[in-house]
Amino acid sequence: MSGAKDFRYLIPQRIFDEITQKAAEEYPFIIHFWIFADRKENFGIVSKFIVNTDLRKTKAHVKPRSWMRYKKSKIYNMRKFKQELGVDIVWQAHVHPTGSEKLHAIDKRILKYLSNGVMIIVIPPVPDKGQEAHLVGWYYDKRYTKKPIIEKMVFEIISE
Repeated sequence: MSGAKDFRYLIPQRIFDEITQKAAEEYPFIIHFWIFADRKENFGIVSKFIVNTDLRKTKAHVKPRSWMRYKKSKIYNMRKFKQELGVDIVWQAHVHPTGSEKLHAIDKRILKYLSNGVMIIVIPPVPDKGQEAHLVGWYYDKRYTKKPIIEKMVFEIISE
C-alpha cells in the first residue's frame, strides 16, 4: 500500500527554476502553490504550477481556520483542476523559507486530518545563507495502519 516507493518524481529544470525563483521573490514569506503532473507507468512528470491565491502568504505556519473548509476546498480544487486542465496529479505545495525540508507541526496536523495525501515543500535559494533551491515531497497515509506511513518523495530534475 505504498504511494511513494517505486515511483519516480520528475520535474523539468525550467519549472524547477520558475517555482524556486517565485519562492525566492516572496522570501521570507510562506506562499502556496498548486503543482500539476502527468502520470506515466511508474513516474510522474511535473507539467506546470500556479500560485494558490486562496491561502494568504504569511511569515509563519498557520493552522487552517476551519479544518473542514480546508479539506472541502482542497478536494473541490483538485477535482476542478484535473477536469479543466486535463492533468493526472494535483499536489499542494508551500514554501519553507528556513530551508527545512522536514514537515512542520502544522503540516503534520493537516496531513493527519486529511488521513492521506501529499505535502510538497519548496525551498527557495537564499545565497546569503548558503541555502540552495530544493523541492521535496512527503507522502502520508494513515488509512490502513495505526502508525502513519510517511515517505519522502525525491524530485529528480530533468532537461526538457
